Amino acid sequence: MEKASRIASPYSNLSSPDFFRWYSRSACILEGRKRIGTYPDNWQESVTDLFGSLQEEIVSKIQEAFFIDSLQRDITLLKYRCDLLERLSPILVPIESMAPEPFNVIKPFHAVVRFQDDQYISSFFDANLTASGDTQAEAISNLKDIITATFEMLASMDDDILGPGPLKQKSVLCEFISMKD
Repeated sequence: MEKASRIASPYSNLSSPDFFRWYSRSACILEGRKRIGTYPDNWQESVTDLFGSLQEEIVSKIQEAFFIDSLQRDITLLKYRCDLLERLSPILVPIESMAPEPFNVIKPFHAVVRFQDDQYISSFFDANLTASGDTQAEAISNLKDIITATFEMLASMDDDILGPGPLKQKSVLCEFISMKD
């Protein structure tokens, strides 16, 4: 208990001059105690070194933050460019089946899919047929539906009543697809 009261005695009266003398970094002296928190003789040099180190650390952190910000901008730009390439570059999609429709693909062909006006457009240029969709897969599926519907309609008509455009479509479609037996 005596030891505890000795340790607590500087705190017993926070407004006493002894407390401030004990707590003050410049004095830090109480009767019979060692100096606590005193600075070495070269403290000014130590403070200068400390501020120099702190300045180097801050500059390093700022450079790192600028570098990270630059990388984030580059990544955002690359994402934008990739998205733009995906949307603006047409792709060729091989058509080897008309499933689930009851048609055979006699000769595989390609559809061209491109992004235009916030939708995907798929085209079978040889037969002059085009369809659209919200996704590439939907555009291809819609194109297959149009191809099969056009083939069914044109196959049921005599060549004599067809104009030059529909007649060409019919001959192209007959070259690539047929009805399943």
